[in-house]
Amino acid sequence: MTLFKSLVSYPNEGVIKLETKGIFKKIFLIAMPIALQSLIVSATNLADVFMVGRLGEESLAGLGLANQIMFMFTLILFGINSGAGVLTAQFWGKKDIKSIHMVLGLALTISLSIALIFFLTARIIPYELIRIYSPDLNVIKLGGNYLKIVSFSYIFVSIYLTYVTQLRNMSLVKISVYSSLLTLFINVSLNYIFIFGKLGFREMGVEGAALATSIARFIEASFILGYIHIKKYPLVANIKTLFNFNKVFVGRYFNISLPVMMNELFWALGITSYSMIYARMSTSAIATINVVTSIERIVFTGFIGIAHATSAIVGNKVGEGNEVEAKLYGRYCSKLAIIAGLIGSVIIFISAKSVLYFYGLNEQVYTYAYKTLMSLCIILPFKAFNATTVVGILRGGGDTKYALLVDLIALWTIGVPFTFFSGLYFSLPIYFVYLIAGSEEIIKFFLGLNRIKSDKWIKNVTENI
Repeated sequence: MTLFKSLVSYPNEGVIKLETKGIFKKIFLIAMPIALQSLIVSATNLADVFMVGRLGEESLAGLGLANQIMFMFTLILFGINSGAGVLTAQFWGKKDIKSIHMVLGLALTISLSIALIFFLTARIIPYELIRIYSPDLNVIKLGGNYLKIVSFSYIFVSIYLTYVTQLRNMSLVKISVYSSLLTLFINVSLNYIFIFGKLGFREMGVEGAALATSIARFIEASFILGYIHIKKYPLVANIKTLFNFNKVFVGRYFNISLPVMMNELFWALGITSYSMIYARMSTSAIATINVVTSIERIVFTGFIGIAHATSAIVGNKVGEGNEVEAKLYGRYCSKLAIIAGLIGSVIIFISAKSVLYFYGLNEQVYTYAYKTLMSLCIILPFKAFNATTVVGILRGGGDTKYALLVDLIALWTIGVPFTFFSGLYFSLPIYFVYLIAGSEEIIKFFLGLNRIKSDKWIKNVTENI
């Protein structure tokens, strides 16, 4: 309770009573569609894991490792567009649509360039990429075959994420729910047809899952582009307007966005390092992590909604010049994230055995997965708070450099080294290693908490542009 009070305390009590009457309602109206969209995306991933899991442990491991490439790719895109979103949120607070169009143009240029690099790499050396994670030859073959096909989706994913991220920072979130529902339906339907060879198609296994994903991502990107043009959304602009930026604008863009890009890049490398450690522990270990991650993503959707809603609201308030409300929203969202994290832990603790039953796992992977989920229950409230702090408060407030510092310190001085030694040197069980990896979240928690209470994270990055 002392922690909660310190998060929401503020010297001007009159302002608090006046301004916080509808605070949770506003957060809810923005967070819920984002959380629902994230839930649908996670359900799509869960369907892949569930269906491919029926093919065996090696197929599941191959899918999981190939998706680590996609995971790194999407994290880099997330960094690019979250950095751009800091500017978009504050420009939206000022109702500066022209500048938003230039931010979108820059974000699209960088995102598509990154997508092309990942596409060519995955097409040319797919098996070499999987070999980085695992020495298992069957896993390398299955993962490489999946990666070669799914790489076609990278271009479509880059377009989709760029537009959705900028729309979120303008509090225009319903469209992402529609597009994700469409993608879920198409992806699951095509998975069934291609993986198991239905309706006259040959049985393709993991390659069928890759083909289904690629087709679904193409339709997803096409849908969102068509929808925003038909509905005349504020992001609609011609080519000249999108790319009408000067050196001063580009310089300010990278000054704000580069720390976020670097943040996501180093975080992606850290998560990749974790996956490499787990995969080199054993095939059962990486299969366990793949199952646990698919469940965690479902639970984490609520926290994603809170984090992105926080970023949009805080950024808009800073852009308006209303720093008092920005600070209040930041503190209340922190409190909400902790409560949501505790609720998530309880849900996992109660439902873990029932959920794992439907995966059809062998006895060893089932036992490992259950115990790893119990480890997740311990660290989930910290993860929820940290996601809201880094993605929502610090970035929304323009404090992108401190957000980078928090992740670098926790991940690379605590998380990765401790995980390496516990998993590969001391050969501890995967559920202990996973819990040790979560120690980084505790470090981030205290670093983020101190920053929020200091009120030094408010930075209007759109001034003088």
